Amino acid sequence: AISAEASSGPAPAHRETRSCAKYHAMAAEGAAAAAVAAGAFGYNRENYLYDAEFRFERFAAAREYANQQTDQYREDIRALAGLTVKKNTLWCVTSTLCMALCVALYCAGRLGLHGPSPPAWIMGLWLTNNAAAFAFMALCIFLSIHASFRAQAASTQILTRKTRLPLPTLQQLDSARKFASEFEQQDWADIFRVPYLSNNGAPKTDDAVYEGRTSPRGGGGRPPPPPP
Repeated sequence: AISAEASSGPAPAHRETRSCAKYHAMAAEGAAAAAVAAGAFGYNRENYLYDAEFRFERFAAAREYANQQTDQYREDIRALAGLTVKKNTLWCVTSTLCMALCVALYCAGRLGLHGPSPPAWIMGLWLTNNAAAFAFMALCIFLSIHASFRAQAASTQILTRKTRLPLPTLQQLDSARKFASEFEQQDWADIFRVPYLSNNGAPKTDDAVYEGRTSPRGGGGRPPPPPP
């Protein structure tokens, strides 16, 4: 009996030791998994915030380039309208001088002040042509002023209706910005993604995202070619 008790005594202690070792191993595995999960969470959250900052900077840079391009278009419109106005101003000045010359010729009353007067039929033709030249000069001034006003009006209409600066709306600004709390709305696979072992969700090219040939989460393969 004594030998039986002695032989059965260490068995429960051995089982208890094995159970403790098993629990310690499970605790170590759990701690390692928790550390890996915490590291993956921090890594992916930092990447999300980093990408969100560059996303808004990219949006702001694109808008700045678009504003500069539109500003160039507006400067071209102003230059073309100013060229038309300047040319018509020169026509107005030239026509005014020609009208003054016609009036000066009319004041003389006849041709050849230092000699005999020409025949009446020549004077009639000359006075008629002089009057026609005066009328054409007046018409030239009217059309030049009208063209200048039309060029300025067209320039104003295009600048105020067609080539406005592409300023972002509030909705576009809200779509471009990202809050840090939005990281929690990601999928669990993205929140605890292991670097270099799972898909990072980045698209291959920007054109693929814009044309919708791949999903926003990325495919892993090359996007199919565009249709012919």
